[in-house]
Amino acid sequence: MRPGALAVTLVVAAVPPAHAGAADDGKVLALMHTHCVMCHAAHPVHESVQEAPKNIRLETVADIRQHAAQVYAQTVQTRAMPLGNRTGMTDDERAMLGRWLKALQ
Repeated sequence: MRPGALAVTLVVAAVPPAHAGAADDGKVLALMHTHCVMCHAAHPVHESVQEAPKNIRLETVADIRQHAAQVYAQTVQTRAMPLGNRTGMTDDERAMLGRWLKALQ
């Protein structure tokens, strides 16, 4: 460093993902809208889906609760959904969803 120059230290704070941490209805609903609702909706927007697969809609907390066992099996246990993980669901998101779904039992 040249004389008289200021030394600057860059501090980067670790910011957790939006869906990390404690599970609550709002976070789970946001997670579903990020990763699932493009297909699992009354009016899917995914270009290759005309109707919600297996008639499972995940647009509301009530919808998610109604299909909790299927969501847990497909998303947390087998990790089959989202299909091919095309939306990039993280391990932290799956863990948070799993905690929320387990709490429903």
